[in-house]
Amino acid sequence: MSTVIVNGKRVSLPNSGDATSDDIMRAAGKNPNGRILTKISTSKNTRMKPGESYKINDGDKFVEGPDRVKGSGEFSYFGHKEDWQKQLIEEQVIDVSQHMFKNSPVELDDDCNWVVFKSFLLPNAWQRANPGKKFVSMMIIFPDQYPQLPTNGFYLPSSLNVPPDAAHFYSRGFGGAFGDNEDEMQAMADANWKWYCTHIKPGSWRPARLRQISDWRHGDNLWHIITICRDVLTYPLDE
Repeated sequence: MSTVIVNGKRVSLPNSGDATSDDIMRAAGKNPNGRILTKISTSKNTRMKPGESYKINDGDKFVEGPDRVKGSGEFSYFGHKEDWQKQLIEEQVIDVSQHMFKNSPVELDDDCNWVVFKSFLLPNAWQRANPGKKFVSMMIIFPDQYPQLPTNGFYLPSSLNVPPDAAHFYSRGFGGAFGDNEDEMQAMADANWKWYCTHIKPGSWRPARLRQISDWRHGDNLWHIITICRDVLTYPLDE
């Protein structure tokens, strides 16, 4: 029997050795439909492909979260957010900053429309394409509907070179992301950002039902979004 960590909780697997992502999610009490499992390590994240068997060791860490696709639905930005939404976003940003970015500099908009993490670790292929750049700034823009709707893609410095086997890095947003009209495209250009295309599959985003703000930990949240950002840079979707 192996013991692994899924979304921060210890999970016992019935068999030692190999397991699929579905095996691990079911052992954690999760429904694997519409979800992905990512193995987390200090060097890289590994997206587990459904149906494939992987060698599992005691203490391996995983994040279970929503799957991603190329297209998505309607979003609005820089409108009104309720006080409870701002509190939820602030708590998630602080938690992610402390645990995923080790308290490196972070800038959160006063109205919680966006957050910039100043020390986002680029995957190896991106580091090779950008010699001397290991950590860069990364921006997430929260839709007015967050957390009912997830974020839509993310933003990296426009000066970055794209690795040969990667794509989906644009001077504008698509599919309802911020940057989808001329004014927003100009704002991106003025601030030297480009948008990386990744959308969460409709129906797979499952935020917690909130009785109190801290309940956000029991559903999809900013942890899952950052994991997807790292995942899509490491394993781009095929054209």
